[in-house]
Amino acid sequence: MKQFLVIAMVALTAACDSASTFDPAADRHAIAAVSAKFAAAENAGDVDQMLQLFADDMIILSPNAPALSGADRIAAATRAAYESLKVQVEYNSEEIAVFGDWGFDRGTERFTLTPKSGGTPISMNGKYLWLYRRQPDGAWKQSRVMWNSSDPPPKGGV
Repeated sequence: MKQFLVIAMVALTAACDSASTFDPAADRHAIAAVSAKFAAAENAGDVDQMLQLFADDMIILSPNAPALSGADRIAAATRAAYESLKVQVEYNSEEIAVFGDWGFDRGTERFTLTPKSGGTPISMNGKYLWLYRRQPDGAWKQSRVMWNSSDPPPKGGV
């Protein structure tokens, strides 16, 4: 029994030591940097850069659509969107928090979608919640993404 207690104490101490190596302020800063890279990639239409910021288990929860998962499906949908639209977006992060290997960035957004084939640009205001997961190499990547409109519905209903 004494040997079991010694092993348990060593394991507990090792677990606490490894958990204490994370720096929440540095993690929040790292998540903010990834969010800024994502916004820059969106505004540049750089789909490859955006996809590099997505975790392998990414799930996108966009408004008025079913959940989208699977790296190939997400890449195809993202490429299709950016082939047809020029996106200009401004994000305003209001809260970044970290809980172990998970973190989130919550804020507001204003974006304009301009059809590349011509047509009237659509501007919207909204809010977002991006969940990040720490990767095995220590990098943070988006793992779950959702957003929705803050604008009132159009007159006459949706």
